[in-house]
Formats: sequence, C-alpha cells, structure tokens
Amino acid sequence: MKTSLKVVAICTLVISAFCFGKAVAEFPELQAAKQNLMQAKTHLNNAKKEFGGHRAKAAEAVDKAIEEIDKAVLYGDKN
Repeated sequence: MKTSLKVVAICTLVISAFCFGKAVAEFPELQAAKQNLMQAKTHLNNAKKEFGGHRAKAAEAVDKAIEEIDKAVLYGDKN
C-alpha cells in the first residue's frame, strides 16, 4: 500500500512539474521573478542572524510571492 501511494505521489509531481514548466515557458518574466525570489529565499535562509524576527518574516513574504507567481502562471495558462 505504501509503495503504490509513493508511486502516485511521484507521478503527480512529475505531471505537475511538466504542466507548470510548459506554462512558465510562456511567461518568461514570471519565471525570472520566481527564480530571483528563490535565490532571495536561499540568501535569507543562509543569513547567520535572526534580525529580531524580520528575516523570518521576509522569508514568509518571499514564500507568499512565489505562491502568487504560481497562481498567476496557472491563471495565465487558462485564460
């Protein structure tokens, strides 16, 4: 049972990645923005200090921005 669940999960991820990749190719500016946000997240995660909680809040904002880009791509692909 666990193996079949893993297979379904992997297949879902592969199909989603393919579909999302196709959609993103149509929107290069959104792709570039997402890549830049992902780099920013890496930099925030690698920061050595917490900065009074502001680093974590910035990381959360980056995550939300990435989610919005994903939603925009899906919307753009449908419309």
